Amino acid sequence: MMGHLEETVKSLLRRRSMSMRQLATATGISVSTISKMIAGKQRVNLDYLRRIADALGVPPLTLAEAAGLPLIKEPIGPTDGDRQTSMNALLEYLGLGNLNVLRTEIERELEKYEAYAQTEEGRQFIAEKYLAKRGQIQGIGDFLRDLDDIYDRFSRPDTPEDERRILASGILYFLLATDAIPDYLFPAGYLDDAIAMQMVRERLARRREMKDQGAEGS
Repeated sequence: MMGHLEETVKSLLRRRSMSMRQLATATGISVSTISKMIAGKQRVNLDYLRRIADALGVPPLTLAEAAGLPLIKEPIGPTDGDRQTSMNALLEYLGLGNLNVLRTEIERELEKYEAYAQTEEGRQFIAEKYLAKRGQIQGIGDFLRDLDDIYDRFSRPDTPEDERRILASGILYFLLATDAIPDYLFPAGYLDDAIAMQMVRERLARRREMKDQGAEGS
């Protein structure tokens, strides 16, 4: 029985008067691999799915949904149990463990970027790249508001240098980190960036708490 992904791809091929061989040429993926993947005989490769979607002129999310991937249709919050369960399913599918594992990986990246933010190269990179990349993204709600706020606070001359480094780590994560989840799996694709912004806020809160405790003890 023809699967939903296979049916969708073959319908799009007919609509565009394309053969499977032409699709293979356009994507750089062999006919055999495409056939096995869309028929469910081998695991869906997200990069291949994106290439096939581009060649067929449809959003990658269309094929991701047809493949039955455990996608999230709306941004998740801390109390969205059902959607967090679905997100864990997606992360497991992608070989990324779960949300806790993802947070651990993001924390490691933020620590690395905080060190980079202390260099002239890191500060120059933010100055040259941030506004251009930020302008490419629209309408992602809380994630963008957090990102804009972090950049605004980073840019203020009265922001303490230790806090500026933490803020810069979040900006550099947005600019440099390899996305754990493909961005086209919107809004799930921005989950790691959103978590990074949340963790920047948590790190700022801890830093200020340590300062307050130091002031009280002096």
